[in-house]
Amino acid sequence: MIADLEAVVGAEHVLVDDDVKASYETDWTGRFSGRARCVVRPRSTDQVAAVLRACSAHGAPVVVQGGNTGLVGGAVPAGGEVVVSMSRLSDVGEIDLAAAQVTVGAGVTLAALQSHARAADLDFGVDLAARESATVGGLVATNAGGIRVLRYGSMRAQLTGAEAVLA
Repeated sequence: MIADLEAVVGAEHVLVDDDVKASYETDWTGRFSGRARCVVRPRSTDQVAAVLRACSAHGAPVVVQGGNTGLVGGAVPAGGEVVVSMSRLSDVGEIDLAAAQVTVGAGVTLAALQSHARAADLDFGVDLAARESATVGGLVATNAGGIRVLRYGSMRAQLTGAEAVLA
């Protein structure tokens, strides 16, 4: 399976060394941890789809991980899963000023999205303390609200579309 994953994303983006995997195996609170079979870091949705096909072909369960800033351990492997890190899906598109919209990758941090929006004299409705490491994909997956949720709504209220990859 490792060879199949390396063929998809490159050997440097399939992490198997215990020391390198460690930061992906424990959440930031330290309360939740487990062991990952490996960590895979795809760069595109096509690569995500190929990673999921390879894992499915080998019967390997997966855990998708954004910034690993969640509070309930949902992005941490329980034991033996493949962690699929969204960190490299970090493209930030041009802002459509008329629609006040931008397309970003699942691995874009909240801070990067805020900075991009503010450069165009816009803002982003969701804000929370983990902005430097929380990712858009994780915010969508958890329907994050943060400190401005009463005024602007939760993350899903900010979302106009999503490209999903299913097993």
